[in-house]
This record gives sequence, structure tokens and C-alpha cells, in this order.
Amino acid sequence: MKKSLYALGALVLTTCSGAVLAQSNVTFYGVMDMGISQDRGGIAGTSTRATSGMATQSRWGFRGSEDLGSGMNAFFVIEGGIHADTGSSTQNNTLFGRTSIVGLGSKYGAVSIGLQDTPLFTTLNTIVDPLRNGIARSNNLMAATGFRAGNSVLYRTANINGFSADAMYVAGEVAGDQKASRALGGSFGYSNGPLNVRLAYHNKNNDTATLKNTGSARNTLLGANYDFGPAKAWFGYGIDKGLNSATLNSSVVNFEGPAPVASTDSTDMLLGVSAPFGFSTVVATYIRKNDRTARNQDAQQYALAYMYAFSRRTDIYTSYAMIRNHNGGGYTEGNSEEPGIGNRQFTVGLRHRF
Repeated sequence: MKKSLYALGALVLTTCSGAVLAQSNVTFYGVMDMGISQDRGGIAGTSTRATSGMATQSRWGFRGSEDLGSGMNAFFVIEGGIHADTGSSTQNNTLFGRTSIVGLGSKYGAVSIGLQDTPLFTTLNTIVDPLRNGIARSNNLMAATGFRAGNSVLYRTANINGFSADAMYVAGEVAGDQKASRALGGSFGYSNGPLNVRLAYHNKNNDTATLKNTGSARNTLLGANYDFGPAKAWFGYGIDKGLNSATLNSSVVNFEGPAPVASTDSTDMLLGVSAPFGFSTVVATYIRKNDRTARNQDAQQYALAYMYAFSRRTDIYTSYAMIRNHNGGGYTEGNSEEPGIGNRQFTVGLRHRF
């Protein structure tokens, strides 16, 4: 009798385990991007090197979900950046420094907790910049404080007739001061057919356990793109206020003269166009940083890129971009992997997604 019960229990356990596994899935994915870049115009001179992740940062990760029934699901993502030229990790040599989240989803939306992109950065990458912060990246000049946030909780609504929104809370985790290092952000937008429009905001408190009354960094970004068919137009306008609201993309003094100072009051504008021709795509962007402080360290970036797709997963690319700094501005021409050391950069590379 006991043997029969044990056999029945094993059969039930095996059957239930199989049902759970059938409802779960885990995907291993990534990108390997390698090429040659050449920087010019800096005081260190011309630099030519093999560079990883210029168009898309080389990365690897796992993502998975489980159907919990009644329209609910659990999900996770862990993703780390790779310096493909050396094999080391990016994001300060962390294992999963790009994304590390777990969450729950339903017909009402999804909530995730961990390390993840802010709504402002997502808007910049998907709505504003046709090059998605790769070659000739937009955050050379549009470098806000709110790109990626650890210790964060993010809620995304479901899409309702083209409208969607999200909200993020980032715990500062400073004992005795709930506001110190805390961040709040969110976005609201509309997407239907050829039109995408989104407004994003991020507010980061600059206080720490020892530094007080510093104020906050506040970034507002309005983005839109429209697909005309033969070409797609891209637009972004940002307002940056407060300390660390417009950080310099390079901390090194790369040009003659005094060290540049990050603006605490500036606006940004991006205009772009992307045009597909068979397996080819041409992208052109113009970005303007308007420093409204007394230093008036404005900058403009001009960029042209070309991509050729061998397949949906593999393509080659090349680009040329330059920045014109004014009044001692220190913005450098970089890509997804490196900030750059000059005001001009040429790239050619190969990208494979898996």
C-alpha cells in the first residue's frame, strides 16, 4: 500500500513539475559588437584602437517569465556589459551592471524591482535618438543624471488605446535621511501607427550622508518620431536644471585651456532622420547643447552613420561625428562604450545579436 502511495505521489509531483516547467521559459541572449575607432582633435593626439560596443554595447544576459494564471506572470532580467576587446565586464566591472530585476505583470501593467533604466533614459533611447546612444550617441551632449538606477521600483501601465505611462521610485538608502540620494521619475506618451510622442521627467536628490542642502538635479525631456515611409524623422528637447543635471561625458581635460565645468542650467535639442534603402540604412543627427549659465559653454554635434544588414541579427556600420565646443566647453565625441578623447570620431564595426 505504501509503495502504491509513493508511486502515486511521485507521478503527481512529476506531472505538476512538468506543468510548471511548460509554463516557464528562460532565454539567453546578447550582442557582440567590435570595430575600429579613431579619435582626433584632442590634446593627446590621434588615437586608433580596436573598440568594443560602439553601435550597441556588447552584452549578455538571461530573461525569463512564468505564467501564474489569471492573466498574471512573473519575470526576471539579468544583463551585463562586456568589453569584447578584453573580455572584462563594463559598468565598473560588475557582473550584471546593466539590468538586474524581478517583477510581476498583469493586464493592468507591470512592476519591477532592482537595477534598471529610468523612464527618461528609455525615452531618450527609443523615442528621441535614432542611433539609440550608440555611435555618435546623444548623451555626449544630453548627459543627464537619470540613466540607470539601482534600488529602484518601476511601474509600467498597460497600453490603453495607444497611451501608456510609467513611474519610478529610487531609494536613497541613507539612514536617517529619507530624501538624500533619492530619485523620482516617470513618463507619459502616445504611440499609434507612424507617430510616437513621449514626455519624461527625472529628479535626483544630490545629498549624501555627509553632504547636505545641495538641491536636486531635474531633467525634463520631450521626444517624438514620425515614420513618413521613405524616411523617419526624430526630435527631442530637454531642459536640465540643478547640480549634476548635465554631467560632462568625459571627466578628463581633453582640450587646451581651463578644465570645463558641467552646466547647471541648460537645454538640449536633437533633430534626426533615418532612411532605409533595401538592406541599408542612413542616419543623420544634429544635437545642440545650450548652456544658459554665465560660462555659456555651448556645443553642437553633427553625425552621419551608415548600416548594412546581412541578416536580422548581423550588420556592419560606419560613422563620422564631430562636436564644436564653444567658450571652453569640453564635450568629447564618443560612442556606446567610450567617452572619446577628441572632438571628432570615425568608426567602422561589425555587430551580431544572438
